[in-house]
Amino acid sequence: MTDSSLPPLIQQMMHPGFYPHPVTEPIEMIQTHVSYVLLTGDYAYKLKKPVNFGFLDYSTLELRQHFCNEELRLNQRGAGEIYLEVLPITQSDTQFQLGGTGEPVEYALKMRQFPQDTLFLSLFERGKLTETLMEELGRVVATFHALAPTSDRIKTFGEPDQVRKAFDENYEQTEKYIGGPQTQTQFDDTKQYSERFFGEYRELLNSRIKNNWIRECHGDLHLRNICLLQNKILLFDCIEFNEPFRFVDVMFDIAYAVMDLEARQRPDLANAYLNTYVEEIGDWEG
Repeated sequence: MTDSSLPPLIQQMMHPGFYPHPVTEPIEMIQTHVSYVLLTGDYAYKLKKPVNFGFLDYSTLELRQHFCNEELRLNQRGAGEIYLEVLPITQSDTQFQLGGTGEPVEYALKMRQFPQDTLFLSLFERGKLTETLMEELGRVVATFHALAPTSDRIKTFGEPDQVRKAFDENYEQTEKYIGGPQTQTQFDDTKQYSERFFGEYRELLNSRIKNNWIRECHGDLHLRNICLLQNKILLFDCIEFNEPFRFVDVMFDIAYAVMDLEARQRPDLANAYLNTYVEEIGDWEG
C-alpha cells in the first residue's frame, strides 16, 4: 500500500508500471530529510526534496537539476559504475513519466543498485575488512586525489581564516547540544584544542595551499561511502551541495576513515590505509 502522505510523484514511483524496465517487487523507498531513493532491483532513482537548510539549497527545480548534474559529475570520478545519468520527469494531467517529451517537472539521478553488504562498514562489521583492502583503498584514494582539480579559487577555501571560520560556525551551531550528545567538558576541550591548533599551525596551513593540497575532494569519505563492487573499490556519495565541504585539504578526506577505524579500535587498519596513501601520493607534510 502506498503512503498517501507522500508526494503524488513518489506515490507513482512506488508502482512497477512507472518504470520502462523490469523491477523487483515490492519497490523499496528510502527517505531522508533531503531526498527520496527508490530501489527497483537493478536500478535506484534518487530525487531531491525542495528544501533549503542554508548549507544546502534544493528549493527550486533549477537548483535540483543543477545539483543532480553535479552529483553525477562528481561521483562518476570515483564510482562511474554506479552513477549512470540524470533523467527528466514529465507530467501529463496527473500522470508522471520518466523521460517523456513535455516540460520537466522534476529530475531523478539514475544509479545502479548494489548490495549493502559490499559497503566497507559492512565488511568491517563482518570481520572482512583486511589490511590488504585498506592498503588498496589508500592507492585508490591517492589516484582520486592526484586527478582532483584545484585552482586559485579552490585554494582560497584552505586559507587559515577560512578554515577557522568553518570551525567557529560549527561550535556556534553545536553549543546548544551541550548536555545531549556532548558534555560541557567535551565541548570546551575540543574548542580549546581547535584554538591551539590554529595558533600553532597557521604556517603549515599556508604551506598546504602553496603545495597544491587544497583540491576538489570527496568531502565525506567514511566507511559507509566506500564499497567493494566486483572486486573494485568505489568511492561514492561525494558532497555535491556545498563547495566548502569538498574544496578541502586532501587530508580532510583521509581523516574520515582513519577516525572511523580508530574509534572502532582498529588503528592497524587505519595505519595501513594512511601509510599506503602517503607513500603513493608523496604527501609527507600532511
